Amino acid sequence: MASKLQIDSDNLDAQLIPLLTNQAALTDSDIELAKNTAKELKCSLREAVSRLGLCGEDFLFQIMGGIIQWPLVNSISQCPAAHGVLACCAQLGISIDWCLEHEIYPVENEQDIALYCSEPTDRFGLNVISSVAGQRDISPYLLTPAMAATVNDDVARERAVSELFGRNSTDLAALAEEAPVINLVNSIIERAIQAEASDIHIEAGNPSMLVRFRVDGRMNEFMQQPMTRFAAIASRLKLMAHLDIAERRLPQDGRFTTRAGKREFDVRVSTAPDVHGESIVMRLLPKKRDELSLDGLGFESDHLTLIREWGALSNGIVLVTGPTGSGKSTTLYGLLADIRTGQEKIVTVEDPVEYQVEGVTQVQARPDIGYTFAKALRTFLRQDPDVIMVGEIRDKETADIAVQASLTGHLVLSTLHTNDACSVFPRLSDIGVEPYLVAATIQGVQAQRLVRKLCSNCSEPTEAPTFMTTSGMAGNWRKPVGCQECQGRGYHGRVGVYELVPVTPEIRELITQRAPVADIRELARKGGNRSLMEDGLLKASRGITSVEEVLRVCSQEDLES
Repeated sequence: MASKLQIDSDNLDAQLIPLLTNQAALTDSDIELAKNTAKELKCSLREAVSRLGLCGEDFLFQIMGGIIQWPLVNSISQCPAAHGVLACCAQLGISIDWCLEHEIYPVENEQDIALYCSEPTDRFGLNVISSVAGQRDISPYLLTPAMAATVNDDVARERAVSELFGRNSTDLAALAEEAPVINLVNSIIERAIQAEASDIHIEAGNPSMLVRFRVDGRMNEFMQQPMTRFAAIASRLKLMAHLDIAERRLPQDGRFTTRAGKREFDVRVSTAPDVHGESIVMRLLPKKRDELSLDGLGFESDHLTLIREWGALSNGIVLVTGPTGSGKSTTLYGLLADIRTGQEKIVTVEDPVEYQVEGVTQVQARPDIGYTFAKALRTFLRQDPDVIMVGEIRDKETADIAVQASLTGHLVLSTLHTNDACSVFPRLSDIGVEPYLVAATIQGVQAQRLVRKLCSNCSEPTEAPTFMTTSGMAGNWRKPVGCQECQGRGYHGRVGVYELVPVTPEIRELITQRAPVADIRELARKGGNRSLMEDGLLKASRGITSVEEVLRVCSQEDLES
């Protein structure tokens, strides 16, 4: 392994020249300019190329990694954990300041020592690590300059936090205001935003606390921290969200605003006690989003026509159903944006207000002071509205007022928690709404889920699933692979799969008769309405997502129905 660490600088530059000419389209004059610059600045050719801007750093390091056969680390998720670097330096007896200066970061594994380095020709630094590693193998990794700076910051921050907690201070309020704790919390939030996470989960455990991000609907571990730090981190977050730092036995909810670059985010904080301490979940909501539009949500053309027909109705109720985080609010906001012309009065009551839409009167429900959905709805009926959006129908009182509003000439949009579209009807009856009122007022119901979209850069063609061969659904079936652009996940972003059921006279008759949901579902299928599974497979057949992702998100019962 020692030979793999012995990289000659001149030899590396010589191997780079033809590759830069072929792959980076550098001309002979560019190479000559880089050579002259390297001579003047007394630096390597590759450093001169980078300084002159002749080639992007990531691309340059990708070529270098191929030459020296070191795996390239060019994303945060591949970087070494800061606590692992500190522990390895302590075990090897190396000064952490020396590692920061040389940008060399060792991490001890079970089989060997992983060595992360941004300058593979630093013979002195690499020889130091080789000598202190003894008989253990060393696996080198090449850090891009951006990732080296990230690791440097992480290690410096982790060291500061370790020193702070080494003082045995017990004043949580004081610890929460210390710079190392503030920097650590800010770093977690910043990294979540960079990873395009929707939620941050900070979970107490034994012996470590765990920080996880939800990215494209899937949970990914970000870091582990000693449990001794949990109380200070939790206190810092509670201070930011204006919560009671002394209360650990009851759940609390709060929010704060943060900024990442030029983007501002609302962060909703929820704490809940558990056996190890508390679970803290933060939902990240960008204050400014791209203009919401139904066209960008993944509706098929027939579904898009149908939901726009519902939005054009003068009265009745349109319900969107699905589990938490399935994009129901986004769909309703997209429908509001589609309805809005400036010639109608649109009012919403939400808890909380997630998007701000111009030309729409939006109200925040405040159950803590008695301003509930139902109370806000009563107020709205005196505001001469045309369209009312209710964040969620949670109880009989809200459902009754929504029904009365629809019967008096208003279009009411809302959400409900059910597994599929047809389950809405018995669900409303369970809440306490009379079946004849459900049948008379509901115009359409929509169920939805979110599936991950295949990475457009690396997905590969694959065979149609065996259970689809009999139906003859041909198409561009694809599977995930994983690349730099999607950080090895094979997926990037999400798209909706939908089930839309218009309430026909035949369905109204079944609702009034309290017919089983299976009968209503069968009638909807005979009317040509696709299930969630069928809509998902249609998207998979077009190469938008994979069959495995559709099967993960949609139920097996849906496939059989």
